[in-house]
Amino acid sequence: MMRVTNSMIVKRTKSNINANRANVDHTNNQMSIQKKITKPSDNPIIAIRSLRLRSTLSTITQYYEYNIPDTESWMECTQTAMINMKDLISDAYKQAVYGANDILEPENRQAILKELQSLQQQIYSEGNADYDRRTIFTGYKTNQDVTFMNSAEAKAEHYQITETFDYKDIQKKDYYKGKFDDTSDKTLLDTNAPVGVFDDVTLNRVRLSYDKITADENSLSISYTDAAGVKNTVTMSADGTSVTTKGCSFTLGTDPNNANAQIINVTAPSGYSAVPSTIQNLADGTTYPVTLYNNEDWDLSSGTPTLRPGVTPPGRTETASVTYSQPAGGSSSLSTDIGGQPIVYKVRNTSDLEQGGYDIGENEIVFDNASGELLFKDTIAKKFDELKASFSFTYDKNGFEEGELHPEYFFDCTRYMSERDDIVYKNFDENGNWITQAIKYNISSGQQMQINTEARDVFDTNIRRDITELINVVQFAISANDTVAEIENKIKSGNYSDAEIEQMNQWLDAAKKQRDYANQNMHDTYSSYISTFQGYLDDIDLGITNLGGRQARVEMTKNRMSVQQSTFKELKSINEDMDLSDLVINYTAASVAYQAALQSAAKIGKMTLLDFI
Repeated sequence: MMRVTNSMIVKRTKSNINANRANVDHTNNQMSIQKKITKPSDNPIIAIRSLRLRSTLSTITQYYEYNIPDTESWMECTQTAMINMKDLISDAYKQAVYGANDILEPENRQAILKELQSLQQQIYSEGNADYDRRTIFTGYKTNQDVTFMNSAEAKAEHYQITETFDYKDIQKKDYYKGKFDDTSDKTLLDTNAPVGVFDDVTLNRVRLSYDKITADENSLSISYTDAAGVKNTVTMSADGTSVTTKGCSFTLGTDPNNANAQIINVTAPSGYSAVPSTIQNLADGTTYPVTLYNNEDWDLSSGTPTLRPGVTPPGRTETASVTYSQPAGGSSSLSTDIGGQPIVYKVRNTSDLEQGGYDIGENEIVFDNASGELLFKDTIAKKFDELKASFSFTYDKNGFEEGELHPEYFFDCTRYMSERDDIVYKNFDENGNWITQAIKYNISSGQQMQINTEARDVFDTNIRRDITELINVVQFAISANDTVAEIENKIKSGNYSDAEIEQMNQWLDAAKKQRDYANQNMHDTYSSYISTFQGYLDDIDLGITNLGGRQARVEMTKNRMSVQQSTFKELKSINEDMDLSDLVINYTAASVAYQAALQSAAKIGKMTLLDFI
């Protein structure tokens, strides 16, 4: 039997008291925080499971309480802007329907004019809508606007823009010849001047997204596939001094031996040599062919093309040609052909074209830099259609108007900067596909949602141009009707002689022809634009529908995240939390045990070894 000493009893009693006191402290802490453990060592299994549940719940909370609400708010702002845009286009559609009416009084035309002018300023305004100071239609550039907001700043902007089209974008349009609105006595009574003769001419056109283009800073590229199935691109400069065809560049220059004579410098495409490399003794209207020798097949080191050893005759060659023109009193220029159709590229402006009666040659493509249109006749249009041709037009736009669209959201372009490096916007890849700037939010584990809609998906660059044309048409109708009314009033005034009235009647006949055409043209143009604006409405409806589909998916994910959040909160609670009634029972038991230990110690402390003998 082991001997039990007094010190052993006291030591063991103190140990038991401390253990009971620690148990009371532990249950007291549990009651305070209502958790099963206060430190990982209390229960490592609970601790590890708690870390996992807390991490998962934190992630779910981030999705459910932050990412998803932010996504919903962004999409709601986008939807509101798109609906407002739809309302504006609907107004333009209604004006097109109204303007197509055959019976319109002068005040009706004025009302249409004012409404369209208002729409022209507002039509793209919704593109500048923002969410939390981030513009919602500008892709990654959320600190910029879709349209030019300040007139002074817009006029100072300078861009080089590249637009692409194809043969399906070619439109028919009537242009005015001999338009007049001068009803002064000086004009009407001048018997030595011819009476105005109004007429119209129908041309084919490809319209750019902007007008008022810098005249001499542009180039036209036409791509097509020839009869042999080979794709070719023809590029012509605005000043007529440069033409590229089959990859071979022809450039007008000055003969180094004769400053008064011109030559054509030839630059072969990569992998080829051109013979001749310089064309001299130029003659007006002459076509100059150049042979392009493939360097893998031909050796030109001696100056004479020679087939390399082992190459089977005849060896690979191409032929490119250019036509030189030097009209009397005009500037010399170069031209070429597409698929055998001669092409002459010229740059003129609306005023010159009107004065010349829109007299465009069968082989000419004329760029009206004032209106921003490429004009040509049926001969070329049919060739483009036959070749399924596509167009690439690069031009300088120096100065914009308030409310016009920034080109960087729609085209490849360069923004010229005065105090720092120019900014190049490359929006299309090498295959001509748009490089998306989709902003995506994580709305659940492994699920991303695009929150933004890009400007080009909602805002067609043609809408403002179409409204401008409707404005021009109704202004012409108003002017033509006013001209007739003013001449008729003069004839009825009794202030003129019979000879003068006879002279005025000739002008009146011409003015009535102009008025009848203007009225019919307004009816036809507005009628054609009904379907055009309906197409814009269909496009924006599609955009709203696509956005609605994304919103529905976000709502489904939100509901799922709500359920997951509730589930993991419950699992976390089961793992960590203690029931209050259990805590009270445990604390009471620990407290009773502690008190009992104290009472026992008090009794034991009075006893000595003699009490056990």
